[in-house]
Amino acid sequence: MMNIQSEVGIYVGAGASHSWTWFADIFDREAYSAVCFLDERDIAAGALSRIDVFFVSGGDTFAIAYGLGKTGADAIEKFVRCGGIYIGACAGAYLPLNSSLPPLNQFNFVASRIANLTKDLPEAVAKPEKFCTEYGCRYVYHPVREGVRLRLSGWGRDGQYVEAPLYGGPALLPSDDAEVLAEYADFTDSTEFLIDREIAGRALLGTAAAIKKAYGKGFFYLFGPHFEHPDYHEANNLLFEIFAGTRSSQRQEAVELPLRPVDKKQYVTFLSAVSNARIMALALERSAFTWLIGRKVYDPEKIRVFIETIWKRALQLDATECLACIESSEIELLTVQAVQFAETIQKLRSDGQSCAQDTALAEFLFLILRKAAAAFLTIYFHLKRGGVLHQKRRSTCTIATCISPQPQHSIR
Repeated sequence: MMNIQSEVGIYVGAGASHSWTWFADIFDREAYSAVCFLDERDIAAGALSRIDVFFVSGGDTFAIAYGLGKTGADAIEKFVRCGGIYIGACAGAYLPLNSSLPPLNQFNFVASRIANLTKDLPEAVAKPEKFCTEYGCRYVYHPVREGVRLRLSGWGRDGQYVEAPLYGGPALLPSDDAEVLAEYADFTDSTEFLIDREIAGRALLGTAAAIKKAYGKGFFYLFGPHFEHPDYHEANNLLFEIFAGTRSSQRQEAVELPLRPVDKKQYVTFLSAVSNARIMALALERSAFTWLIGRKVYDPEKIRVFIETIWKRALQLDATECLACIESSEIELLTVQAVQFAETIQKLRSDGQSCAQDTALAEFLFLILRKAAAAFLTIYFHLKRGGVLHQKRRSTCTIATCISPQPQHSIR
């Protein structure tokens, strides 16, 4: 019998970027298996009623709000009011903040406002494509990226410091309805400045980096930096502490044997398709392509993050006891999607396509990457929770067919 764990849901729907896979990484590393992956349709169908904690990570805040809509906003409000915990990072932190702009105005759950908001933009000195986003008649701008130093005022660690990476998340102005858990205190050796350092310091340091709001019986936790990034273990531990005392009644689940389990040959075909997609994605990373999808800039390195999320775990499932518990049709669909990865990447590499065609192809690619990664992780965590795949810490892949390890630091 496994330990009782809070049931957690990770948002993987419209607008979600690659950073939600970091949640999967830290749960996997800590042998935490009570995890499910939810898109906007799941939430509209009532899936939040089955979980205790809901994570929304980075991406395009406007696209997330459009995808969830009023139905999703109402579901989140009810979920938290009835005792649920909402944890938002980056785009997921912007989402519940006070806003008059549609569709964000459907999610006005926390009165705090954005500090990194202006009508007069400072001059960008790096990454102008990631520097700012239109926000009505103003702009949300990002002074820095990469690691920042935070001063804690929550978790019983008042005055202590922790580091976490910042990739476009908000600087927050405190409000009467929220408690400040951490503030931006300093820069680090890894901080990348997108504007003049002195201006960046005035804009960011001293503002709130993490806040908590009690709402009904539940809580909203909003984080500007990515506390879920798997390279920042101390920040990861703070996330786990948030719901350490909210254990649900969920226990080990029995894994029902499928009527048509996947066979070894079929699974090898799937592995081959994923491996081929990895090679194609690595080749694309040598290009200078970027794509503006909605309000967010995507670059080739994010493609391989999704593929590696599948690959490094797919090798662990290549065992008789695991294959006997996986439905053949699930692997058939994942194989088709892996083939689509490679084909679409190849089209993106081809010359002579218009910008509009490239953007449409990239949008399709990231859609199927997101769906395939969520589907595979659903299988993976189900097997872990059922005890079929023994709980263990991640190990570095040493299979000869590996091209290179998953990017662990910033996605440049």
